[in-house]
Amino acid sequence: MAQIEIFARTEVGCVRSRNEDRFLVVNLGNGDRSLQPRSRIHPLGPQGTLLAVCDGMGGAAGGDVASQLAADAFAKAVRPHSPFDSLEAVQDALLQGTRLANTSILDHANRDAALRGMGTTVTAALLYGPELALVHVGDSRAYLRRGRSLHQLTTDHSVVGQMVAAGRISAEEARNLENRNVLLQALGVMSTIGPELVTTTLRAGDILLLCSDGLNTPLPDEAILDTLLRYEDPMRCCRALTEAACAAGGPDNVTVIVARFTGDGLEIPRGREPVNLTRRQVTIG
Repeated sequence: MAQIEIFARTEVGCVRSRNEDRFLVVNLGNGDRSLQPRSRIHPLGPQGTLLAVCDGMGGAAGGDVASQLAADAFAKAVRPHSPFDSLEAVQDALLQGTRLANTSILDHANRDAALRGMGTTVTAALLYGPELALVHVGDSRAYLRRGRSLHQLTTDHSVVGQMVAAGRISAEEARNLENRNVLLQALGVMSTIGPELVTTTLRAGDILLLCSDGLNTPLPDEAILDTLLRYEDPMRCCRALTEAACAAGGPDNVTVIVARFTGDGLEIPRGREPVNLTRRQVTIG
């Protein structure tokens, strides 16, 4: 039977005084959110597994509150939809989580003036059989390592990220621009948002990485790929990634989730098989 081996880790980094990142790992079959050894392996079936990284913003205005509200909203909204009978049902569940997270943050800020202006990114993955579905708002990222190649699955919802997507600058040039993390959208900022939905089919041996920008800002993709190739065990890989980000200056909180796909039931990639994506933007409001 196909299965997922998962671990996650978050660090405050070397500059920030507190951690405004949150991660979420939920076995939707039993609701378990633990990362204890017995809970790190999930079956890859119709019950589904939910993963998410949320990078809060707002500093004293409650970025940590926003990211926690978003993580809890996804867990609350998505689990009642399990088990899933189609990829469309999986995407609907992710959009329900996005909607609840956005309204939860807005409502919370409206009740507490000290928290107005808070918000968060979210990159959430729902694993359903051999299919991977993502919903994404902001500039946290999802990557897929297949063989010896690393593929960025999400598009950065930032001014610089859109310049890269349009081909106006390269990803390497973007790393050196000031204000490269100015976001175009985030959860909890406006009542109408436009999340990105991404789907792809998994292959045996694939590695999924979700991360906050505290990882990919100090580390180029080549360094991230090198670490994913060097450490097969997700726990050791998470530790190595966060430590590498801190060794490179750790300018922000850094959060990673690593999921490795193994067992029968997944096709073996044919040679250097590309990662084929379906991508669309929707409007929630």
